[in-house]
Amino acid sequence: MTTSPHAPPPILAADPLLARLVDELAARHGCHTVVLYGSRALGTATADSDYDLLGVCAEGEATRDARLVDGFFLDAFIYPEKDLVEAGGKLLQLRGGVVLREERGVGARLLETVNSALAAPPEALPEAEARVQRVWCQKMLDRIRRGGPEDVEAYYRRTWLLTDLLELFFRLRCRHYLGPKESFRWLGENDPEAHRAFAQALAPGAPVDAIERLVERVLRA
Repeated sequence: MTTSPHAPPPILAADPLLARLVDELAARHGCHTVVLYGSRALGTATADSDYDLLGVCAEGEATRDARLVDGFFLDAFIYPEKDLVEAGGKLLQLRGGVVLREERGVGARLLETVNSALAAPPEALPEAEARVQRVWCQKMLDRIRRGGPEDVEAYYRRTWLLTDLLELFFRLRCRHYLGPKESFRWLGENDPEAHRAFAQALAPGAPVDAIERLVERVLRA
């Protein structure tokens, strides 16, 4: 969606706070282009959802503007134009984004790059790296099993493994990883067995054998 000063997107008129945030990114960071993404762009937002924004400025260094504004969390990533030359295809979180402000068509081209990247499957994980990941999962499981009630490192490795397994599931299957919310939605619709394995392993106080079952399911690619 391309905007102009004469045709602001309807979402700006409907959300005064969003319009204010766009103006603030322009004033604070010199952003000439601002893209809304995430749940507020996709139409899945709840009353307290974050404002996920990407801003583009003419020059400078990449930065992040994260703060509470009127009780809502702003999470804005700011990029200079030079950083977007190669980064566009990696910013898959912008899928379904809405251009709120732009100049020279920068926002529209960025979203086109993202859509093109999503239309093609990601490169397959090299076999050597896939093998390393499988060994790593087993190593982490072994360390978790040996942990005692006061073994904080084992607890840490448990969390580390559980967090990384979600992205690994998609990488091993040559699918784009689009973050936890979208990934769990996809699993629920397309792979109920894997979704159930994640739910059981991620539940508070889940037994180690639930994590073992999840690892087995993830590596069964």
